[in-house]
Amino acid sequence: MTRLLFSLYGFSFFNKFLLLTPVYAIFMQQNGVSDIQLSTMFIISATATVLGQLPITFITNRIGQRWAMVFGQSLKMWAVLLWLFWPTYAGFAIGMVLWGLQAGFRSVAFEGLMYDSIRARGRARDYSRILGRKYTYESIGVALSACGSLLMFLGYEWVTWASVVAILVSMLCLIMVPRLPSGAAKPVAAPEFRQVFRTGIKVCLKTPCLMSIMLLTLLVVNIPFLDDFLSPIGLQLGLSTEYVGAISFFLLGCATVGQRFAYRFNKLPDWVLYMLIGCVGIGYLAFAAIYTIGALWILGLAYMLFYGLFNLFYAQFQHLIPTRHRSVILSLYTTLTYLVYIAVCGIIGLGAQLGSWRYSIAILGVLMLMLCAWSVVYVRRRCELDAGVRS
Repeated sequence: MTRLLFSLYGFSFFNKFLLLTPVYAIFMQQNGVSDIQLSTMFIISATATVLGQLPITFITNRIGQRWAMVFGQSLKMWAVLLWLFWPTYAGFAIGMVLWGLQAGFRSVAFEGLMYDSIRARGRARDYSRILGRKYTYESIGVALSACGSLLMFLGYEWVTWASVVAILVSMLCLIMVPRLPSGAAKPVAAPEFRQVFRTGIKVCLKTPCLMSIMLLTLLVVNIPFLDDFLSPIGLQLGLSTEYVGAISFFLLGCATVGQRFAYRFNKLPDWVLYMLIGCVGIGYLAFAAIYTIGALWILGLAYMLFYGLFNLFYAQFQHLIPTRHRSVILSLYTTLTYLVYIAVCGIIGLGAQLGSWRYSIAILGVLMLMLCAWSVVYVRRRCELDAGVRS
């Protein structure tokens, strides 16, 4: 178990410890990418993840979760190198396709590998705590990668090669992950795209609470997600390029706190968690109204809250998934997640077209308030009904 956690946490850290994280969006815009084109970059990446679910799930079940992740990491490495040697809209777009495919492998293969490995060793009850620590290491990696903006005086090339080294180390961590114990349940193969959805939807329909919690989880984490746009937002708030990484460092620090201690609130009634979703929306609206560097603490509290809520809801979601269908359900979850992300990127791009990123943030705040109402009225009732049937 010690070796397993060391490998999982190591991968989580180095996968996110990319010094180019706070500067690649700025690098793209310095090479002719407009605000709306920047939004299309993330839409392209998400579309690649969605359309890649068939080969991703097929490859994962053919070669195993660990080696599928190693392959996915190699795609990410080639993506960042492509940006360096072909800094055009076409080069950035192709790199985003590769990065999007890697994200699909991470969502399907790594999340499944992590849960199955923990469950096979009799530690399923500790999953939410381990998940929180995994997110903590990820957030630490992202926060430290914020130093990439401070190192821009060395050149974008140096930052890129340092990121490549981090990706290689993450691949080594994956290779170190121990095999599943003999007799552990294996995921169901999904040779056809239709079968992925048919099986996933069939399982979800049998358990409406599973479907509701899955939708709630992906909406909670995607609607308020601003990580990819923090650098241009920082520039708009008045920060120079060298210091835009400070926003990522601060907000990811807040996210780390939310993720690290989320498991302590496992026993809160679900309706309290649903109401806290509304608090995230209020925080976004307040920050959009003020929209100054001094108001970042409001956004920080909202980040702490929604990352913590995601941790709790994702743990609920994993517990509800039948083990032998985990790979298929996670594939469906990933597909829906990135469809929502595409819509959110479109909203953020629309806000930029209106003249400021603050309009996008305000719209996201309104959507979180609507999500709060939906979860209180619908999700709570569906899960209570399912609990009554099971009892």
